Amino acid sequence: MKARILGLRLAALAAMLSATGCAQAGAIGDILGGVLAPQGQQGQGQGGQVVGEVIGVDTRQQYIQIRTQNGQTGNVRFDQNTRVVYQQREYNVTALERGDVIALQVQQDQRGNAYTNYIQVQQSVQDRGGTSQGGTYNGGAGNVQRFSGTVGNIDTQRGTFELRTQNGAALVALPYGVSAQDSQRFRSLRNGQNVTLDGRFVAQGRIEFQRFIY
Repeated sequence: MKARILGLRLAALAAMLSATGCAQAGAIGDILGGVLAPQGQQGQGQGGQVVGEVIGVDTRQQYIQIRTQNGQTGNVRFDQNTRVVYQQREYNVTALERGDVIALQVQQDQRGNAYTNYIQVQQSVQDRGGTSQGGTYNGGAGNVQRFSGTVGNIDTQRGTFELRTQNGAALVALPYGVSAQDSQRFRSLRNGQNVTLDGRFVAQGRIEFQRFIY
C-alpha cells in the first residue's frame, strides 16, 4: 500500500511537470515545457530522482533549468537548504554551471511545486571536455566586476568566504571549476586578509567568484 501511495505521488509530480507553457504557483515561474520524469525512487515520501544537464540557474527566482537525457526541459525550485555535492565536497547552488550533468532529488513542496533539496554533480562541464561558462543568469544582469576588501568568515566546506568592502559585506562563492592556483589561494585565506578578485553579483549580497587578482 505504501509503495502504491508513493507511486501515485510520483505520477502526480510527473503530471505536474509535464504542463507546457502554464504558470506555476510559487517562485519558480513557468515550466517552459517538457517532462522531468523521475528516474527512480529514493525512499518513502522522498519523490524521485531526475538526471539532466544544467541550462541555467536563476538565483532571483530560485530555480534550476535542466534538460533531461531525452531532450525535454523544465524548472526545479531550490532554496537556501539545497545541498550541492561534487566529489564529496559541498557547494552553493550558484556553483552549478551550464553543461553540468546533475542528479536531483525531486519532490513536491507544500504548494505542489517541483523542489530539490539535494543535487549530486555527476559530471562537471569540464569533466565532459567543455569550457566553463557559468550557469547563473539573471536576465542579463551580473556583469563581471573587480572587488577589493578584507576577508571575513571562511567556510572551506562550502567554498565561500565573506568579503568586507567599503560598500558593505558580501558572500563570495567559488565554483568547483576554479583553477588549481585559485583553489590553493582560497585554502590559504585568513580572516582580515586583503584580497582583490573578479566576480559578479548573482543576488543581493552574493558574488559569484571568477578569479583572484595577484
